[in-house]
Amino acid sequence: MNKSKEVEKNKEETEDNVFKTADFVLSVFLLYSGIELLRVEPYPNDSNENRKYFVFKKIENIDSLLNHYISSDPTVRLKKFISVQKKLKKLIYQK
Repeated sequence: MNKSKEVEKNKEETEDNVFKTADFVLSVFLLYSGIELLRVEPYPNDSNENRKYFVFKKIENIDSLLNHYISSDPTVRLKKFISVQKKLKKLIYQK
């Protein structure tokens, strides 16, 4: 990636417009719900190299999705959910 694209990417990804979590199941749910996964990054100061942060694009209704995930029993299509889970695991374990 050239410098100008990298600077542009960093401008776009401020704390105001990204959502970061280390919760794997929540990450699967967000990805399943169509939230764009921007990147997977190492969890700082952790001896477990497989522990990651999942960085998502923050969208307008992300708070309602988070509330739905936390306070209710979200209904999902199981095959799609498992497929998304496998995709995310591949990202964690790839070297």
